[in-house]
Amino acid sequence: STIEKECEVGLRLASAEFSASTHHSVRHACNDVTTLKMMLETQVDMAAAADVELFWWSYKMPYGGAFRSAWSLKHLLYLLGVLPQPDEELFHCGDHIPAKGEPEDGSI
Repeated sequence: STIEKECEVGLRLASAEFSASTHHSVRHACNDVTTLKMMLETQVDMAAAADVELFWWSYKMPYGGAFRSAWSLKHLLYLLGVLPQPDEELFHCGDHIPAKGEPEDGSI
């Protein structure tokens, strides 16, 4: 193969930022489930045919905004009906999480 000619026998290629995203700009990226599924399946098929190992961009991305559907593997698997719950937030923006040793009444 080309990589073995350029490097050495036994080396493999990997995509370390694999996702189902269709574009790097939120304004141009598709987020419907049918398109995301097609992107996922096509990339997996093409990588397998080229012997390229895939490493998903982010397993969990609860604050991913518009890219969450395509970048969070856990959320995408929920959208595809594989997992029973979405990639949920651990807390909501604005929630106060006390620092270690902080008085419970908020006084300093």
